[in-house]
Amino acid sequence: MSGTAARREQDSLFSVLNLWGLGYVFAGVVLATLAAWPVYDAPRAIVVGIVGGLVGIAAAVVARVLRWGTLLAALLAAVAYVVVAVPLAIPSALSSPGAFFGGLRDAVLGIVLGWKQILTLNPPLGEYQAVLIPFLVVVLFGAFIASLLVLGRSSRRSTFAVIVVSAMSVFGIAFGATGTSAPVVLLGFTLPSPREWVIGVAVFVIALVFLVGASRLRRARALRAVAAHNITRRAAPVWLSIRRHLLSGALIVVALVAGLAIAPAAAGWHDRSVLRDEVEPMIVVQQQSSPLSEYRSWFTAERADETVVKIDGDPGAIERIRIATLDAYDGQDFHIAADDRFTRLPRAAAPGDGRVQLGITVGDAYSGIWVPTPSGLAQAPTFSGSRADELADGFHVDADGDTAITIAETSGTGAGLVPGDRYSVLVDAPGKPASLTDVQGGESLLDADDHPALAEWADMQELPRTGAGFLELIERLRARGYLSHALLDDEAAATWIAALKASEGYSFAPSYAGHSTARIEELFTSLVEQQRRAGADATPEMLVAAVGDDEQFATAAALLAQLWGLESRVVLGARLPAADEVPGVPACDTECTGANMTAWVEVRASGGEWAAVDVTPQYSQLPSLITEGEQLPEHPTVPEQPHSEALDPPQAQSDSHDGEVPPEPVASDALAVVLFIARIVGLSLLALALLLLPLIVVLVVKALRSKARRTAADPEVRLVGAWEELTDVYLDHEIPISTEGTRVQSARTVERPAAERLARAVDQAVFAAHPPGEDDADHAWSVVDEEREALRAEQSRWAALRSRLRLRSFVARIAPTRRIAFGSRHLALGTLALAGPRRQEEDA
Repeated sequence: MSGTAARREQDSLFSVLNLWGLGYVFAGVVLATLAAWPVYDAPRAIVVGIVGGLVGIAAAVVARVLRWGTLLAALLAAVAYVVVAVPLAIPSALSSPGAFFGGLRDAVLGIVLGWKQILTLNPPLGEYQAVLIPFLVVVLFGAFIASLLVLGRSSRRSTFAVIVVSAMSVFGIAFGATGTSAPVVLLGFTLPSPREWVIGVAVFVIALVFLVGASRLRRARALRAVAAHNITRRAAPVWLSIRRHLLSGALIVVALVAGLAIAPAAAGWHDRSVLRDEVEPMIVVQQQSSPLSEYRSWFTAERADETVVKIDGDPGAIERIRIATLDAYDGQDFHIAADDRFTRLPRAAAPGDGRVQLGITVGDAYSGIWVPTPSGLAQAPTFSGSRADELADGFHVDADGDTAITIAETSGTGAGLVPGDRYSVLVDAPGKPASLTDVQGGESLLDADDHPALAEWADMQELPRTGAGFLELIERLRARGYLSHALLDDEAAATWIAALKASEGYSFAPSYAGHSTARIEELFTSLVEQQRRAGADATPEMLVAAVGDDEQFATAAALLAQLWGLESRVVLGARLPAADEVPGVPACDTECTGANMTAWVEVRASGGEWAAVDVTPQYSQLPSLITEGEQLPEHPTVPEQPHSEALDPPQAQSDSHDGEVPPEPVASDALAVVLFIARIVGLSLLALALLLLPLIVVLVVKALRSKARRTAADPEVRLVGAWEELTDVYLDHEIPISTEGTRVQSARTVERPAAERLARAVDQAVFAAHPPGEDDADHAWSVVDEEREALRAEQSRWAALRSRLRLRSFVARIAPTRRIAFGSRHLALGTLALAGPRRQEEDA
């Protein structure tokens, strides 16, 4: 083969080396698609991954054929992305010209904004809207950049393709679910996160195979060029070939063993943290105070008659409109659980029967992040007005679809809805309401020691632990309670008091706000004492003792459900005309005011359907004060009490905890922050260590190889090892050195004095009449150390680090021993330098 033919082979697009590199890029695309599968769990994701990767590779090949520069090549890739984005990643936009241009807009904006969208959706994402756009960007442009690197003439540039290809697989991990794949048992060993482990190891293995294979192909091409000048090399010993293969395999084995050793420990430390765990909606929700703690503010004179929402359209069988569903209780208030997640809803619903369309306008009495909606939204609301886009972009629902929020910023410092905002909702037709009658209770979900009065009152009722028993328990609770929204009968409470007096006659009884454990225990304590004093034969009217409103009674009912072994949550909202009438808090029709706001509980057995239970107490029978030992009348009557003396109010309207037992000391907030930061730092360092593992392996193996040569027992072997070490140093620093002829002849091709000085010293010592001594070996290694330091001094720190991590000295010793015939000449692929008599024999 002539030199011209060799150059033609090097420039050919379809050379073996280029095809090898493109094959590596495609393998990386396949792995990236497998890594992203749990994020989407849709066949379309496979199409986007494979086709998008092929488009990126094709763009790089076309740019290479046309010999375009980087700028023109990038422009070609961008045009290819715009052309394929809509039909490939947003097929729903092909329904009409208008939808197509909308999809094209989403494809362009998705490059920047699409990442936020996929973080605020719970996986699997499917094909919802433009969620596939970020993945298309990763595989198309990742494959494009990696292909440009492997098609370049510089071997140094092609090495950087490994970083790009490996980064494509990170997408599926960073944007995936918090949980990892289920552990598997393999040969008696439990492997946690097997899918993630296999993908990570596969990424490392194909990178190693690509680098080794590319180096061998470049070496073979260079040797063919050398063969064109009639230069022949002889083969190396078989044991050297075996050692090279063992060394190559050792790198893979070390990676596998390290992954097996670290993965179990990492999986057991803590739940995996991914990007979606820190998304904005949940952060905003956790910053809000509990809506239940502000329940009484609806009944003040300023808000009781003001509009919360206006409803346009016939709600039909829809019974309730929700503001917030609160599923966690910490002893102070009901709130959204910290592990709840808010996601987006599609803006276009699939066809369905019996759906109800409602228009909702926010009134003057309402503002905040909670979006009043009925349960069962079929699609995201359609907002209107000047803030429509911001409200739609900030809209999210929880996993069950029962609480809706919008985190759109307002003109001030807040977020959410403001008076005047309008939106329409499409709601699935409600099914038959769930029944608790046949539900069986289970083991208590409540610590009775924290709620002794509640547990005692429940035991006094002697009811079965069934759904029917629970419903009877709540009916008794409501009948023995008395409705009151305020502590004082003043102007602030005049509106709701007047409304109750007008409907059925009402006498004010004071009660204070709050729904902490202390407040609920006070409520049940009054019930327990009243029942004890009234005796077993007391009429229901004589058992009325608890004063409060939906805030306290909803909390009490939710805790009683947990005592019965049932799951419970508290819902804040309003009843619509289809719901059963509840005296005290009327339902609303087209306009819901503050006076219509109520709270109820939803209860279910484990895994069952939620059943709504109203808890508003009665207000027709005032509490009766009974003293110890009092003889009750045989036929008790209820006197008129228009000016009856009120119950002694507590000393403060808010919860009083002065009499409570101080809580056990807990770790300070500062310590919790330190532990959190330490955990994040630890996990980050572990991830960094895993990423750097291949580089660490290279450094360790090189150090062990150098140590073995330097500490050999025989001084002659140490001398020869010094020459091999220096040869490897030159290779890793990209200094060409001939592998033909004697050591001195090879050293002269380097054009560095140290090389020739060491070559002469090694040859003189090895072929001398007497064996070399310790001083000769030490002198040889001192030459190696000085030359290594000199080379490092000539480089920048970054270049010196790359030299230490370069694999050329390994690759040169991994090639198998074989001869390739070119006419009458033979080209031997073997070691760079042989030592001692063996080399002398071959030179002869």
